[in-house]
Amino acid sequence: MTSSLRPESSADQEEVPLGQSRSKGFLNKHRYLLVGSVVILIVISSIVLMRGKPPQSADRARVNVQDATIVGPLVQHNVPTATVLLKNIGHSPALTIKVRLVMTVWTANTFPDWDMPLKLTTDSETIGEIGPGSVVPQTVSLIAPLTDVQGMHLERKDWFIVILGIVSYADILGNLHETKLCLIWQEITTQHLNPCEKWNETD
Repeated sequence: MTSSLRPESSADQEEVPLGQSRSKGFLNKHRYLLVGSVVILIVISSIVLMRGKPPQSADRARVNVQDATIVGPLVQHNVPTATVLLKNIGHSPALTIKVRLVMTVWTANTFPDWDMPLKLTTDSETIGEIGPGSVVPQTVSLIAPLTDVQGMHLERKDWFIVILGIVSYADILGNLHETKLCLIWQEITTQHLNPCEKWNETD
């Protein structure tokens, strides 16, 4: 007796596995596309967040004195002139900068126990901005020629030439800062001024 069940042909036997294979390939392809799209979105989001990240206080401008030199000699009737180099050692521009420098003959060989005796005034010079890593020179002279008495004391080194200064500026966060400086010329054999023992402050 012959069986009524007809064995499946080889073509029928291959039909199901082939369909499953195509379905799996389709799913795998779309899975890779989905994963790739997610990765791309994450990268783009990270870039946008980094670019839109607000500046931090560590990135702000910081202005200080890089160097200061004087043109002498310290003799009677001469007018000494000095150049002070201001440098922004921060990572962003120092904005709306105001500078006041005063050169004076300090009639003592020690500094008194005062606060910084210099303030910003209406005649302070405005110099715009200093970019990160940039240096801006500022020139200052003694108000009047050295007198005979001043020249004598400077030669004896019991009086000094002193530059007092205040630099006011804003950082990119809108905060105001001040650099207070005091530079002294004690050694007439060099053109360089040195920081005083006090009155040098940078916030």
